[in-house]
Amino acid sequence: VREEERKKVARDLHDQIGQILTAIKMDTAWALRHLSSTEGDVHDRLTGSIALINDGVRSVRSICSGLRPGVLDDLGLAAAIEWQASEFASRTGISFKGFLPPAELHLDGVRSTAIFRIFQECLTNVARHAEAKTVRTSLYKEDEDLLLVVEDDGKGFCESEVAGSLGVLGMKERAQACGGDVQLSSCPGKGTTVTVRVPTGSPNNQCEDN
Repeated sequence: VREEERKKVARDLHDQIGQILTAIKMDTAWALRHLSSTEGDVHDRLTGSIALINDGVRSVRSICSGLRPGVLDDLGLAAAIEWQASEFASRTGISFKGFLPPAELHLDGVRSTAIFRIFQECLTNVARHAEAKTVRTSLYKEDEDLLLVVEDDGKGFCESEVAGSLGVLGMKERAQACGGDVQLSSCPGKGTTVTVRVPTGSPNNQCEDN
């Protein structure tokens, strides 16, 4: 339900607010073109307004991507992971190495969303806590399961210290809702590995929408 609401909000923002900002920009640009050369102050104000509108358009796109990345629906899980990793690397300066399948995996939307959200949480934790230089990610099938492995070379931690953290519990709940699980392996000074295992099928061929 939460993911469906995010998708709806993202579409509304993109379609409605995006169109309004585009219309304002077009009207402002028209007014700018029809100013006389003597109205320098007004020209500067309108130019500044267009720059602010462009910032607004970029913000709407960023918010929409955060709510529901279009690449996840359009191109699938592997492409979405690659896109998110690229955004993460450019924002944090942490190097990313991905080992992703060349062809899209056949996975329903709910499972794809769950794995993608877990991946996002892994990157958030790396950025906040790990002090890492490199993140390595693998996505592959093993028998009837899909595995996502996220490793960093950061400072690590004692596993008992984070067992009850909201981030870890959230990742585990998402995986468990799909009949899967999340395993963390870490120790101080030796980085962290998160392994997500989600079955590609279940008796009902679906998992709960978390």
